[in-house]
Amino acid sequence: MTASPALTAVPTSERTLRRVLVADALVGLLAAVGLLAATDLYARLTGLPVPVLRVVGLLLLGYVVALAWTSRARPLRRRAVGALVVANWAWVAASAVLVVTVPATPFGVVYVIGQALVVAGFAVAEARSLRDSSAP
Repeated sequence: MTASPALTAVPTSERTLRRVLVADALVGLLAAVGLLAATDLYARLTGLPVPVLRVVGLLLLGYVVALAWTSRARPLRRRAVGALVVANWAWVAASAVLVVTVPATPFGVVYVIGQALVVAGFAVAEARSLRDSSAP
């Protein structure tokens, strides 16, 4: 006797949350690889200091690992996802502080604000999906 697919299928809201986490991880990975592979270019374009960009790239790699681990957990852990949402909002706040305190080129300001908006979008999507899911 086999279980009905309806009884074993992952709920749509949980599947959506996993997809949002994976999308966040992929975007973060692309950003981290770009920052670490072309730090000097990013520094020239943005006016941001090379050490700051390297640290950001490394922090992003750690965040990507946390996203990947969380998205694959069975069952999905509510607290872990909540921590990732908080981390995304912290990133948005840090980006605002960076724009205000570190001199950057006009492109650098647009770049930092743009990536902060993307991160805020992920934070909202993850929080909404978490609210709608049945994760423990």
